[in-house]
Amino acid sequence: MTYSEELYGIWLSQRFEAGSPAPGKLLSRLRTPSAVYRAEKETLYSLGISSQEARRLSAKDLEKSLRIAEACAKKGIRVITYGDREYPLQFLQTETPPAVIYCRGKLPETDGELFISAVGTRKCSDTGRQNAHRLCFDLASAGAVVVSGMARGIDSACHAGALDGGGKTVAVLGTGCDVIYPPENSYLYGSIIENGAVISEYPPGFEPLAENFPVRNRLIAALGAVTVIVEAGVGSGALITADRAAAMGRTVYAVPGAINTPQSKGCNLLLKRGAALCTGAEDILSGYELTFPDKIRIENIISKKYFVGDYRERQDGRPEELQKAFESGNDLSDTKLSRASELEGDERTLYETLLKNGIMAPEELSRTGISMESAVYRLTLLEIKGYVTALPGGKYAAK
Repeated sequence: MTYSEELYGIWLSQRFEAGSPAPGKLLSRLRTPSAVYRAEKETLYSLGISSQEARRLSAKDLEKSLRIAEACAKKGIRVITYGDREYPLQFLQTETPPAVIYCRGKLPETDGELFISAVGTRKCSDTGRQNAHRLCFDLASAGAVVVSGMARGIDSACHAGALDGGGKTVAVLGTGCDVIYPPENSYLYGSIIENGAVISEYPPGFEPLAENFPVRNRLIAALGAVTVIVEAGVGSGALITADRAAAMGRTVYAVPGAINTPQSKGCNLLLKRGAALCTGAEDILSGYELTFPDKIRIENIISKKYFVGDYRERQDGRPEELQKAFESGNDLSDTKLSRASELEGDERTLYETLLKNGIMAPEELSRTGISMESAVYRLTLLEIKGYVTALPGGKYAAK
């Protein structure tokens, strides 16, 4: 039986850990995942594949890959394979390109837009958060696509700034692209999908693990023409992104900070080591107006009125407008922020309750009058439909 290249791509991605150079080594020569699937051992050895790697590739069962493909179809996740037109060209410049990318939203054309990667520490200062928001507001206003990791702190502020600036943004996750992490970013996540894309090399349902994020950072570094570190301590994972970018020949920018502020020590260290100084979006964009004459307009920074919108992090993950809708008793169908009107009966009750109260367990949701058994069943259906996310500890959050 012949399957799609997407299915064979999923199969290949499951043979190796994220960040392995093996898929790229194979695909650069054999071109398609199906060709890798059918390759004989002698061919694999001639391409520099070890005997251990060849044993992994000898597992031809596609059952798990089919389950992943079905989950993608149910959740509206597209599978972008190595060699697809939509596959980021920048990933092909790395030694460890993913066999497939899972995507929600519309990924901007990577060969026609200026991508700027902007990252920083999760434990940021108020000043750092403000700097990240303003910098990415201006970058997006001028026409750049902002790339970050949707983590707490600086990353979230970068995405929010790009959205408030009316631009596009791409989040590269260290989880499955259906897993909202941190969960309070549910509103930000939805807004990113509407104005860009959420991508991941991990399959649907893949939960956050600490070791995944440094591996993910290589893709953030690769996607941007430059990488800017807005605020970072000496132990911040953002410095890994800076190192990856520098290793790929990308220019690394750093925003300077006070010498007595722990969150600024990493950026100041980068500057001491030769990183480019960033005091505003113009520092980064001035070298790209001629390269992207139809995309980048620095004058838009001056003409665009700066403001801070409702994408900032909240402990319950809800925008203030949505909270007001509940408090006033307005039906959620009256606001564009909710998809609750698409649901009926117990499913709508559960979804609205999660939107109003944030993360909850099934036993808490059963207080709405829905039995525990029915709540668990309905939550499973809502997860399949893409309305809720299952979190560690048996709890759920609305998307």
